[in-house]
Amino acid sequence: MRILACADLHGRPERIARVRALVLEHQPAVLLLPGDLTHAGHGEEALSLLHTLSIPVLAVSGNMDAPNATLAMRRHGALLEGPPRVIDGVAFGGPDADVPCDVLVVHEPPHGVLDVVPTGKRIGSEKVREKVLRLRPRLLTCGHVHESPGIERVGDTLVVNCTMGDGKTGGALIEITPAIVTARLL
Repeated sequence: MRILACADLHGRPERIARVRALVLEHQPAVLLLPGDLTHAGHGEEALSLLHTLSIPVLAVSGNMDAPNATLAMRRHGALLEGPPRVIDGVAFGGPDADVPCDVLVVHEPPHGVLDVVPTGKRIGSEKVREKVLRLRPRLLTCGHVHESPGIERVGDTLVVNCTMGDGKTGGALIEITPAIVTARLL
């Protein structure tokens, strides 16, 4: 399965257009949006991605998404909450996942992984790190830390910070098969 993952759009028109172009170019089976689609109540045009593409879109809220963004995600069936959602045999879980899944979609990276800000401080989530170590998903997608896009491992889990917030990275293209998970930043 080919997955396109893009976090931290912050409602910016050029990022929304880039996501649409990447969907057309790479023809993913699923689009993951790991939070901050909008920015403090602005940039709500990003929410159109939830229902105007020809592929399933799965999303989680970020710290900059106002409550109405979360409601829109839920209304369009994109919000990853509750039990994992299975698409083509791949189980996708959100931040509240409490059972194993193949792909965990969260906003904040796990503490100590792709979470360094310019001061050198690590701002990742201890809760996410604990969840990764406990549930052991094959893949975790996140954003939030604009300065740390990248791909690393925590045990057997491939962690992809697919932020678009650095102004250079265009998300990530991920391939997940029964045998392997690979990713590259765009």
